[in-house]
Amino acid sequence: MTLDQLQVLQTIVKSGSFRAASLELHRAQSAVSYSIRSLENELGFKLFSRDQYRPQLTPQGRAFLKKADDLIFQFDELEETAEFLKRGHEPIIRLAVSAMWPLPLLVTALKEFTSRFPQTEIKIIHDVLSADEQLLEDRADLALAVIFNDRSLLVTEELFPVNMVAVCSAKHPLAKFKGKAPNSELAKYPQVVMSTTVKSSNRSAGIINPDHVISVQDYLTKKAFLMDGLGWGRMPEHVIKEEIKDKSFVTLLPKPQVAQLYIARHSQKELGPCGKFLWDYFSNRQKKKLK
Repeated sequence: MTLDQLQVLQTIVKSGSFRAASLELHRAQSAVSYSIRSLENELGFKLFSRDQYRPQLTPQGRAFLKKADDLIFQFDELEETAEFLKRGHEPIIRLAVSAMWPLPLLVTALKEFTSRFPQTEIKIIHDVLSADEQLLEDRADLALAVIFNDRSLLVTEELFPVNMVAVCSAKHPLAKFKGKAPNSELAKYPQVVMSTTVKSSNRSAGIINPDHVISVQDYLTKKAFLMDGLGWGRMPEHVIKEEIKDKSFVTLLPKPQVAQLYIARHSQKELGPCGKFLWDYFSNRQKKKLK
């Protein structure tokens, strides 16, 4: 059995006759007929009933064609992937994305990315405080995050700031301070903080009392903890703007802490076409915004 025989079978069924298939395939009708006879001999059953003017698939033929269609489709996909890789496109892109990154911006970018590079797998690494380490340890190809870049081995481009607002539940004892909570009072209550996703890293940010913290690794959990009054903590403004508006969250400090987000890559590793597309997408989008 060959792929060519399966493609001949598929063409006969789609075109409606052996003659039409021979014209579409640019082959003699006798060659098309021979291909099907050889396949039937090998299979041990008839694919077509030839009692009528136009060939009709037998029940066995219909069942066989269904599997043949699947196989031809997979082969076509394989050819597309091979051509894609031959052009130097990456088979996978690993993105370390900060937990504070606005998801709608990521979704919009990835929609365009997948339409251009459907064969490239996207792996999202949800990161907290360690995106630069993900790049340095070759766990990610690109990062969209806060970048510490301690060893200056990364190429970075500034994108936009995110306001981190200190809040607590309206039912929490700290709520009475209404934007003017002193550190001495904040230190009395558990602070819900984000812990780094890299085990070897000891990074933390903005902790008032290190002996009184609750560590989590995503903002959904942190938001739920704060809403239920388990403590206080800083949250991205875009994540809690509705809760601040309806006063279920109360701000504790007069000014938000500003976190600058970047796009970054390792300076010693070149990006392929897929990585370059994402770099240019976010970089150019921000430049247009600044204009």
